[in-house]
Amino acid sequence: MTDLPNTTMTPPSVLVLTKDEEINIERCLEALSFSDDIVVLDSGSSDRTVELAQGFPNVRVVQRPFDTEYKQRNHGLHEIGFKHPWLYICDADERVTETLRDEILRVVNDGSHGKVAFRLRYKNQFMGRWIKRSSGWPVWIIRLVRPERVRYEQRETNVHPIVDGDLGELENQFIHYSFNAGLRRWFMKHNFYSDREAEEAAKIRGRGIPPLKDIVRGDPIMRRRALKNASFFLIGRPLWRFLYSYILGRGFLDGVAGFQYCCMVSMYEYWIELKTRERRANWDDKTLALGRAWMRRESAK
Repeated sequence: MTDLPNTTMTPPSVLVLTKDEEINIERCLEALSFSDDIVVLDSGSSDRTVELAQGFPNVRVVQRPFDTEYKQRNHGLHEIGFKHPWLYICDADERVTETLRDEILRVVNDGSHGKVAFRLRYKNQFMGRWIKRSSGWPVWIIRLVRPERVRYEQRETNVHPIVDGDLGELENQFIHYSFNAGLRRWFMKHNFYSDREAEEAAKIRGRGIPPLKDIVRGDPIMRRRALKNASFFLIGRPLWRFLYSYILGRGFLDGVAGFQYCCMVSMYEYWIELKTRERRANWDDKTLALGRAWMRRESAK
């Protein structure tokens, strides 16, 4: 990173959430060097994540065992003392660009025009390129906040912040290297996520399809959440996800990388569907009952 354009500017504090991120943490923290108050909230890494993070003089490490995503993120917002009023939230596989850095500094030093949080977009990288279309760009996520005005919703995974106040938008984007640790890591993480998505899907199906007003409401983050919830009722959801991303979303324009990515995301949706059915159908109990019945028949012979 180059020197800051104005060293008299007050930076935001930064919160980085980690779990076994030794391959990413140093480059992530280097890109965040504009802040003098970075907290790494670690979920119990077994690699060198904590050791590497502690090598940065502007970094504090806080360790908390992971229980649920929303509790972990709310702990980061409300149970850790920060030096500055604004907080930038970051994952270790994300990189803040110089243009985004400069915009963040301008926003937190110009009074923010009454806003209490800002959302921004990101560029997802796969197979050496930006998979713009197949990853659904632009996806807006909230990253710059006043912690006392934000809390995360109670949800099993893919939680969103609930903002008490006006929300703004940043023009510049960060880079997301979600495959830096390799495909195996991606599959392991999404196997973990699909467990929680299936649990959430079972709850949502029990409540019924969300109201139409939630699906068409103006706020893009809440609309995306409502569409996600409605999709749990869609028959053939994995196939529709592939067709939406690859055909309607023009993922085919991202070449081989786009096709591979759309296939993996569709497979992830298939895992969710299977695990949701498993929860609702009690397959384990039925399988055990069949096994016991077979054993009784064999014993009676």
